[in-house]
Amino acid sequence: ELKDRGMDLGLYRIKNALNIMGQPCSSTPAIHIVGTNGKGSIASFIQSSLIDSGISVGTTTSPHLINWRERISINGENISDKEFIQILKKIILKTNHLELTTFELVILTALKFFEDHDAKIIILETGLGGRLDATTAHPSRPIVAIGGIGLDHCEHLGNNLEEITKEKAEVISPGSVVISAKQHPQATKVIEERVARKNAKLKW
Repeated sequence: ELKDRGMDLGLYRIKNALNIMGQPCSSTPAIHIVGTNGKGSIASFIQSSLIDSGISVGTTTSPHLINWRERISINGENISDKEFIQILKKIILKTNHLELTTFELVILTALKFFEDHDAKIIILETGLGGRLDATTAHPSRPIVAIGGIGLDHCEHLGNNLEEITKEKAEVISPGSVVISAKQHPQATKVIEERVARKNAKLKW
């Protein structure tokens, strides 16, 4: 049973771990999903669409209901117990000195699993926020999907909607395509400003 090591936001550990593991899936494009509400539904819809189009897709979501394996799937099929344990053991053996959080371990396991199964596109659902979320360490995120943004995890992300939106909008990378749900005017302003700075394209 994978024990929850708690939360410790930051990208330095997972970036170091990705280097140690040989940068799995570094060239595989990802659809990055952020927001407060609806992230899981967005991930499920995109996954189904890609499967129906015959495109091999790896998906990582959170949280899970019963088993950690629910967080990692290829073409809608969860990772097996055997592969989950095998990949996780290899990662822990090589990166134990980094004291990775449980979420970071799961993301690393997912990326290695997706590489092993030749996923052509990956779907990364953020765990919390965006700027310091482990999924943001993936170097190829040309599409960003933004669900509804509201007040959540204020102790980590900020005390108002503008601060929270800034944390989430940080995932927008240069030249990316951003597709967003309708937002509160405060959130809309932050997203539009970030898109302009990064020369990205925005579709509401």
